[in-house]
Amino acid sequence: MKNQTSRYDILFTKKPNYLMEAQKFRQKIFRKSEKGLDEDEFDNNCVHCLVFDKTDSDKLVLVFRITNFSSMTEIVNSYSGQFYDLQDICNFSYNPMELGRFCVDPFSKDPFLVLTAMKFLFSYIKENNKNFLFGCSSFEGCDASNHLRSLIYLKANFVTKGDFAIKRKAEEVITFSSLETKNDFKLNDYKKTLPSLLKFYLRLGGKVSDHAVIDRDLNTIHVFTYVRLQSYNF
Repeated sequence: MKNQTSRYDILFTKKPNYLMEAQKFRQKIFRKSEKGLDEDEFDNNCVHCLVFDKTDSDKLVLVFRITNFSSMTEIVNSYSGQFYDLQDICNFSYNPMELGRFCVDPFSKDPFLVLTAMKFLFSYIKENNKNFLFGCSSFEGCDASNHLRSLIYLKANFVTKGDFAIKRKAEEVITFSSLETKNDFKLNDYKKTLPSLLKFYLRLGGKVSDHAVIDRDLNTIHVFTYVRLQSYNF
């Protein structure tokens, strides 16, 4: 499926040649290397979104992948399910979709690039009758001290509770209960430090796990994030 704006060509595809292009882009962004591919066992079951900038020689500027599940019981086998214990939320009656491997060209100067991509993602979600969007929202780098303020902001405002509690599964985690808020912290100032995708989740009413996982492979720290979309008007 191909969509167009005045500036971008936006492609949702499973075609092998585009998958390889996405993997090369992810390798460059996530692993800081022009050689090799960022690939895993989940790629072949995903729909991949690639955004090309027509004003810059059709340069690839953003990619992500989506995985469709027929029921919540299947999400334990998702990419996120490697890191988070999702058993307790499997009994809910939602039609889930996982969003992952989201990365943006750091040299893109368009502040609306992510919003543009999300607009067409929502069209895809509506067409496929999905009402539960989830994934791992990542901070670059494994040094927790660089993201302390962001994590404290999440702890104070967006941690999921009750029936939707997400339990620990990974060995190396940062528990939010261990984070202390200092008196001089102005929490609302720290939302500016959140990654753009996570900000977008939260604007839609998203929630996060009560801990973050340190991912040494991709050199990131991430939180499980979800949005229940049944009441959102696309």
